[in-house]
Amino acid sequence: MTAAREQRRLTALHEYELLDMPAGDELEAVVRVAAQVAGVPFGTLNLIDENRQCQLTTTGFAGSDSARSDSMCAVRFETGQVTYLPDASLDLAYAFNPWVTGLLGKVRFYFSAPLVTPQGYALGSLCVFDEKRHELTDQQIDRLRDLAQVLLGLFECRRQARLNAELAAEVRQQHDELERAHAERAATIVELRRSNHELEQFAGVVSHDLAAPLTVVHGYLELLEEGVRGKDEQSEQWIGSAVRAVGRMHRLITSLLSYARAGHAPLRAERTDLGEITEQALTDLRAHLDGATVAVSPELPEVEADPTLLRQLLQNLLGNALKYRRPNRPCRVEVSATPDGDQWRVAVADNGVGIPPAQRERVFEMFAQVDPASGQGYGVGLSTCERIVDRHGGRIAATETPGGGTTVVFTLPARKLLPSRPS
Repeated sequence: MTAAREQRRLTALHEYELLDMPAGDELEAVVRVAAQVAGVPFGTLNLIDENRQCQLTTTGFAGSDSARSDSMCAVRFETGQVTYLPDASLDLAYAFNPWVTGLLGKVRFYFSAPLVTPQGYALGSLCVFDEKRHELTDQQIDRLRDLAQVLLGLFECRRQARLNAELAAEVRQQHDELERAHAERAATIVELRRSNHELEQFAGVVSHDLAAPLTVVHGYLELLEEGVRGKDEQSEQWIGSAVRAVGRMHRLITSLLSYARAGHAPLRAERTDLGEITEQALTDLRAHLDGATVAVSPELPEVEADPTLLRQLLQNLLGNALKYRRPNRPCRVEVSATPDGDQWRVAVADNGVGIPPAQRERVFEMFAQVDPASGQGYGVGLSTCERIVDRHGGRIAATETPGGGTTVVFTLPARKLLPSRPS
């Protein structure tokens, strides 16, 4: 390999920011499953940098870093081809390696599947081995190749998630700067809004592209799950953990896409029956009612609004009311509206856990959560609600329900809206 190509390979490796970082449950699960598929006690995920082999996660033994010159995986991983040796001591390229001779290990059976990026750069390998001779079937070799691709998909998920978080932070920073500058530099607002719109469009594109590797990962996991179902309970559990992690990421992507679409989709305002839209939102949420009582005022008016965005708004607010209920009393939600000049004040009130006064403004910020440790939601829903209301020229706020709980009040116009541009 030329020095220039090796430098590009190292750049690709460092872009994933995996070296010397915790592997995480998903990567650990894949390595354990690989050892199970091969029918051997030992497995490792190796990354090769300038001077060393980093065993990012292992199964069957305690991993550690070693010199790249001592690495078995470093011998051929750059070829991009799997290495399958029933007895490594019989191969001259490996017979005198310290992992074979007993200095670092007593490897006999050895299988290594290189982790090659779509651009053709080998980052390391998925390796399984044993201290005695062992053979694999063609089917086992194919599944191990599949698992190497799963690892690459997980690498890309982590990289894209990190980039998306950085992008979201940039969007929030742009928004904050816009608000601070509004009073002092009114003339710059139009340009800053354009900049924010481009960033939000980019966030939507990134979120959409992130779904592609997740689909690949989920597909391989389903294949693995079918292969071990009823045969290996532990492997089923490991695969289940990986499937749930993919599901969490997919739900976050869906939330981010909803937020992005609420900001730049065309606003098509028309006379809309608020009661009918509320019933449609409740129909979407029927699986989450779970004994809750939802009282919808029969006097809900017609408003001038985009019915699609209004349905999304009500579905988010009703969904939160049903989700954050108190365990010690039946859940009750009320939807009502009162006239206020040329607009309507719509209220969604619940008797749930409530929002502390100090956080009632912050909850509308992107990724803000009252209780992050609860693992419920991603802090995107109320941000999306605020965006929809703002595009209709209204305001939204959270207050306390008498007797405990949260009431979210937002305003909608009673008359025809002027044309609105995406925010």
